[in-house]
Amino acid sequence: MISSFLFQKNVPGFFFHNFFFSLCCETKGFTKTQILNFTGRSDRKHARLLHKFPSMGSVTVCTYVRFDPHCFGISTIFSYSIQSFINEFQLRANLTQGRRVQLALLVHGIHGRYQEAFDHDDSWHSVCVSWSQKGGRWAIYTHGRVISKGEGLNSTDSIGPDGLFIIGQEQDTFGGSFKADESFSGSITELHIWDRVLNSSEIFTMEKECSPISSGLVFKWSGLFIRHKGKILSPQTCCYNFSHLSHFFLFLH
Repeated sequence: MISSFLFQKNVPGFFFHNFFFSLCCETKGFTKTQILNFTGRSDRKHARLLHKFPSMGSVTVCTYVRFDPHCFGISTIFSYSIQSFINEFQLRANLTQGRRVQLALLVHGIHGRYQEAFDHDDSWHSVCVSWSQKGGRWAIYTHGRVISKGEGLNSTDSIGPDGLFIIGQEQDTFGGSFKADESFSGSITELHIWDRVLNSSEIFTMEKECSPISSGLVFKWSGLFIRHKGKILSPQTCCYNFSHLSHFFLFLH
């Protein structure tokens, strides 16, 4: 059973702009989630996490992502900005026809090197990235295993507090000035944030168990209600098995 609505809304923890909303029914044995689907490039489509972030000397972000196979160029998975510095923390992808997806971290305005991650194949892929102020150590994981790591990626300061975390757009001003040619096209779900570096064993365990580790978790992907023009709607909860995720989306227009 699929139910659909056309409206702007808020979900606790999120702000959505111009969405078409579709949720699937619950299936026994499946995990519940909500999925953001960005259909095509746009300078408007985005989701904002309604969360007050602390200063973070270390950070890990994990998510599941599916890239539009017809989209090429630079694609911003997420961007975090603070009032005093716009390009505080980002995860970007470089999509080139005939090549694998490349991922790179940007910290305090310093762009790390792009690293080959996985095929650009319209499939779901798990991604974790971590960074620490201590030595500027960073790592990129896909499907629970590290694909690249290093150090010296801007260790001058911690990730600043009270910023704006935007999914699907780079911020050229604090919370705005989006560009279509740097936007994300595809689907994102299960994005979690920790204020510490998760080690390889923890990330591999999460990959097997499909459940975020609680220690250090500062943002957990969730949302039980949808708020529309002051009214609270209780939606059906989308449930998934990642081998079937492509059938169930939260559509953005």
